[in-house]
Amino acid sequence: MGSGAFSCCDAIAASKVSEFSLASPKNKTLREPSELRSSFIPSSIQSQAEFRIPNIDQHIMLLQSLSSSKSLRLKVINSGNIEKGTLLNIRATGLIGSKRNSNDGYTYFGSKRKLNGAIVNDFVIPLKDQETKENHRGRHFVIYYRIDKDSYWIRDLSKGFGAFVRLDYALILKDNMLINLGESFLVVNLVSTPECSPPKLSLKMYTGSAGGEVWSFHAAQHVNSHILVGRSLNCNIKIEDPLLSKIQCSVFYNPVSGWTLMDGDVGSQKSSTNGTWLYLNEDFEIYNGMIFKSNQTLFQAMLIWGS
Repeated sequence: MGSGAFSCCDAIAASKVSEFSLASPKNKTLREPSELRSSFIPSSIQSQAEFRIPNIDQHIMLLQSLSSSKSLRLKVINSGNIEKGTLLNIRATGLIGSKRNSNDGYTYFGSKRKLNGAIVNDFVIPLKDQETKENHRGRHFVIYYRIDKDSYWIRDLSKGFGAFVRLDYALILKDNMLINLGESFLVVNLVSTPECSPPKLSLKMYTGSAGGEVWSFHAAQHVNSHILVGRSLNCNIKIEDPLLSKIQCSVFYNPVSGWTLMDGDVGSQKSSTNGTWLYLNEDFEIYNGMIFKSNQTLFQAMLIWGS
């Protein structure tokens, strides 16, 4: 993962996007985790703490005095609800053209613009089903500007369908991380005991064909060998899911950084077709070219210097 800046709005390399879609090879639509909040995610995996903002009046004054010209452009690269190619332009003060008109540096996303008569979301990702829309009213996730780091950050707000980033980098695993692959979810647990150092890796599956199953791995056995996850019979964790690649992702132990997960087959350097995704239950810095999803919509982020 890295950060960078583009001076041209569409200069992002199209080759990195590789035009993956929301449907499987069998034209089966990807299901969003509508059960995410109530069915199976442990409370420890939802947002670790309440999302808090600083003194808002002082924060707005600081934003108005900024000299930074860095902005963020989001492009809808696929969606069942929004026109493909839609652009959202976000500055340090928030989404340009937002009807919330707060200029507080926060851009909120949800399935309804208003809550109890007040505008609470800057951008709406619409839902076709009225009952689902009512059940998921409120703010789903937020993108905000950090003055101290001159960068943009994203975080899920534990409401709605969940926000996930597509992994295009080596992810150092932490306890209670949630990984989405196809129609399934892997919960990460790192088990440390006096008899077990470095920690043992435990992966628990929720939903999908192997729901509830747990796999455990010892670090010493996977320093030079990979734990493979996917549809192939050769995988250590085999999942029957047409949305998955034969080798969906690879896990291994690095003596320096710890347990690490990478999308696709590390050995052949081949990425998966539909991606491996991390649930954004903690503040996450947005980087150039980053792809994230929420509510059947895929966004790509572009960091831009200048107007």
